[in-house]
Amino acid sequence: MKNIKLLITGGSGFIGSNFIDLLLSNEIDNFINLDKQKPLNSIHNKFWVEGNIMDEDKLAKIFNEFKPTHVVHLAARTDTASDKLEDYYENTEGTANLIKVIESCESIKHVVITSTQYVYKSNELPLPSNDKDFKPHTAYGVSKKISEEATANSSMQCAWTIIRPTNVWGPWNMRYPNEFFKIIDKGLYFHPKGVDPVKSYAYVKNVVHQIYGIIISPIELVDKQVYYVGDNPMNSVQWISAFSQELTNKKLRTFPKFLLQLVSYGGDILKKIGIPFPLHSERFNNMIDNYPTPMQKTIDNFGLSNPNLDENVKETISWIKTEGKPFFPYWSNK
Repeated sequence: MKNIKLLITGGSGFIGSNFIDLLLSNEIDNFINLDKQKPLNSIHNKFWVEGNIMDEDKLAKIFNEFKPTHVVHLAARTDTASDKLEDYYENTEGTANLIKVIESCESIKHVVITSTQYVYKSNELPLPSNDKDFKPHTAYGVSKKISEEATANSSMQCAWTIIRPTNVWGPWNMRYPNEFFKIIDKGLYFHPKGVDPVKSYAYVKNVVHQIYGIIISPIELVDKQVYYVGDNPMNSVQWISAFSQELTNKKLRTFPKFLLQLVSYGGDILKKIGIPFPLHSERFNNMIDNYPTPMQKTIDNFGLSNPNLDENVKETISWIKTEGKPFFPYWSNK
């Protein structure tokens, strides 16, 4: 990494904060974080350059001044709240702007473009047959499919790698502590009895370890490659039980599947009239669906920072109750 000048887009958020922590732990500081938002971690402020990937002119100016050799593109809208593709213009137009700038920036040797596992989901054929086998089921997934195609069809002269994070969790995640972990902590989570789908989870420190591995690997290993990033697929009960045990010191509680489904229908009605409810059909289906991903190539080439689920869960909950406490009112007295 000594000869690398790294530009990170979207480094102020969840994955970016952990990636910057990893760089600093390896005594690497020859990088900038281009983001429209200030870093979640104030320690990272000195690396922050305010900018928006939607502003192509400013993007080009920053690239020309910094002259990066490597780019990790994390900036994106990553929720699935909308079913309108135009709401994810940052993922489509923003990535197109970035690619256009990179095409004219001679200093760049390698770019890592972040996509998502949501570019493919099928109950009939759980795993894609190849890297161009797309079957997105959300507008977010469609937007990332478009960004993958733009990358593959570009005229960039540098090496490129596409990464597909799976269900990422860990320190600096702003969603799980306010939703899923809080529901477990309150004793309100019930899992459908007899249902144990296989899913792909991704401890964030394993994800950034793999991104780092991609950057420092020989170009022939990563050029024009697609890598899922995260952990090996596991049974969802194993993952949820680890949090239940850590937060409540109790085993995961179950409830008859058909009754939970009935409750989810009620949640749908409440959702339509603007009343929030923790269980609705979309969430129920997520609880019962299998969603594995092909991780072996990634783990064979780049490994994991720590494969121990229980240790990673403890680290996450410890972060929420200490360094992360100011972000979450619910956890402030825990």
